Amino acid sequence: MTNDLTLLGETRVALAGDWHGDTSWVSKAIPYLARAMPGVRTILHAGDFGFWGGSGFLKTVDYWCERAGLQRVMVTPGNHEDWPALVEAFSRNFGQPVQLSAAVWMMPRGFRFTLAGRSFMSFGGAASLDYADRTSGRDWFYEEVATDSEVDAAIAGGPVQTLLLHETVDGGTPLVQRIINANPMGWNSEELAYSAASRARVTRLAVAVSPEIVVHGHIHVKDEAVRVTGTRIYSLNCEDGTGNLASLDLLSGDWEWLGDPRRR
Repeated sequence: MTNDLTLLGETRVALAGDWHGDTSWVSKAIPYLARAMPGVRTILHAGDFGFWGGSGFLKTVDYWCERAGLQRVMVTPGNHEDWPALVEAFSRNFGQPVQLSAAVWMMPRGFRFTLAGRSFMSFGGAASLDYADRTSGRDWFYEEVATDSEVDAAIAGGPVQTLLLHETVDGGTPLVQRIINANPMGWNSEELAYSAASRARVTRLAVAVSPEIVVHGHIHVKDEAVRVTGTRIYSLNCEDGTGNLASLDLLSGDWEWLGDPRRR
């Protein structure tokens, strides 16, 4: 089943990369989106949003959305989220998005929807390369990585025009591949294998559903590429950097990188 979530008259949406619960960035980014995209009402967020329980960050997002006239932030969860809480909430909501606050919604893996006739799938999660330095059950959760059965279930729904990820795909954009190949943080073989397995699952999904557009965060770099299949891949930067925000025309599929909210 595909859910039509189009707001009345909606023809454009904003895209955002990792925010990591940064209230200072949100206080600049959301008002900037309202200025750069007059009339925009939806942000599609590519994960590491900053959901760690509590309501402080959510209240900040709600406040700035209300002031800017944005109605909703639809989040594809990242690896740095409270996954046990999300899994429990998703199970109670029968595969539908979970509303965390007035404006913020989290989307489960494989959730399909349309906006102005354009089809989307949200498939969240990614591998934390620094998981060995984290504490299981406190700031690292095994649920962050998709299972093969979740990938299979998502594939079963057939092709989709726009695939929203947090994890990157193999053979993606040049800068992302350069970072993966260079291993600048010196991750060990076990950590690299953990990440590679997560990417392989997401890549299998992306190949199977043949999207026109793939959007992801996670690697903290602005970049884009076009595959030989014609699929366009966009990597969003994290907060405090150019390339964290973009615009998507729902009718034409045109992508536009937006500027730095810190600059007026």
